[in-house]
Amino acid sequence: MMIRWALVLAVALAPYVASAATKPTPVAAEDKVHAQLRLALERAEAELAAAPSAIPVGTLKPSAVDPRVPLLRQRLDAMGVALPESAVPAVAVPAIAQADAAPAEPVPVVVTEPELIGPVAPATLVYDEALTQRVKLLQSRWGLRDDGVVGRRTLRALNFTPADEAASLRQTLARWQPPPARGKSITVNVPTAEIIAFENGVEVLRSRAVVGSPLTQTPLIQSNMIAVKYNPDWTVPPGLTKKYKAQMAAGHYDEMRKHNVVVKTPEGQTFDPAQVPPDMVGTMGWKFWQPPGDDNALGLLKFELDNDQAIYLHDTNNRKLFATDNRAVSNGCIRVENYLGLAAWVLGTDIPAVEAAIATGTTHFARVPSRIPVRMTYYLAYPDTTGGIRYGEDVYTLAEGS
Repeated sequence: MMIRWALVLAVALAPYVASAATKPTPVAAEDKVHAQLRLALERAEAELAAAPSAIPVGTLKPSAVDPRVPLLRQRLDAMGVALPESAVPAVAVPAIAQADAAPAEPVPVVVTEPELIGPVAPATLVYDEALTQRVKLLQSRWGLRDDGVVGRRTLRALNFTPADEAASLRQTLARWQPPPARGKSITVNVPTAEIIAFENGVEVLRSRAVVGSPLTQTPLIQSNMIAVKYNPDWTVPPGLTKKYKAQMAAGHYDEMRKHNVVVKTPEGQTFDPAQVPPDMVGTMGWKFWQPPGDDNALGLLKFELDNDQAIYLHDTNNRKLFATDNRAVSNGCIRVENYLGLAAWVLGTDIPAVEAAIATGTTHFARVPSRIPVRMTYYLAYPDTTGGIRYGEDVYTLAEGS
């Protein structure tokens, strides 16, 4: 009887089984960042034959008269860096005559040589306002200080060839690991000095960062964010401890006192550096320590990570660094410009709640609801927020080993 019913059921379901077998297997959604990088590589490879003329080195400032200005204009044209019409500086127009004045006779158009600035400089060599605005737009796209001054890093951007682009894109594609498809995650990208936060694989927040210098590099590790520390204190790291000990040995205490750095014992006692022999620091748990406050090196927030290298994210008392071109200057940890937004996101709250917790002035922790993976990466090329590609600098000279 059971065999008979099994046969009946198989015959009844046969059309549905056949139909299901012909349906395509679901395909996972394509990695958007990987697709952008691959498309950019295809464009760069198609342009490899083009060898743009490099702009000679040397700082170029707005309003300057310089023979490189025409080449600068050509490079911006080739890179597609153009201002919207509404942003183009207006040209001064002579005042309109009084309404009761007789209409002016039409003035014939006369083709003349380029206007001269002074006795020798043609107007085509003037680094004018319109060109300055275009350079600022390029600087903004590259994550540089948008001051219009063509210095070393802006020249690098201007002289970046399709071959350079292709090399950076290949390096990134070779190293690329997509963010987790589920939950929250954070990527710290060293070459572009920025932090990207993802939720279910989709970017939700981006912030400028300060990363480790070439001498004190940010290690390319993966950790988990486990807590946010409000109004943190700071234990001075080994490199700076060595510097402070040398200052103590020479009888110089001004820098430590300026930043309210003291010597702290394991029992919690604190001493002015002048009261302690230099050799005591670093032994038996004695350390240089800075209490919480406006001048604290960690700023107002610290993002705790679970690694054994004492690497973490934090605010800073020197926020001017975020506006500089070279942001690879830290001792290895990562400073976050949008620390309030990041804290609100990782804790699942809002910025006013974060600010209220800071305003208490007390040092305390807030646990992250669920551990958030944080990966330190080294991508020389990464999509920006406008759909273009930002090319970072090989600050640790790791490109050859990619």
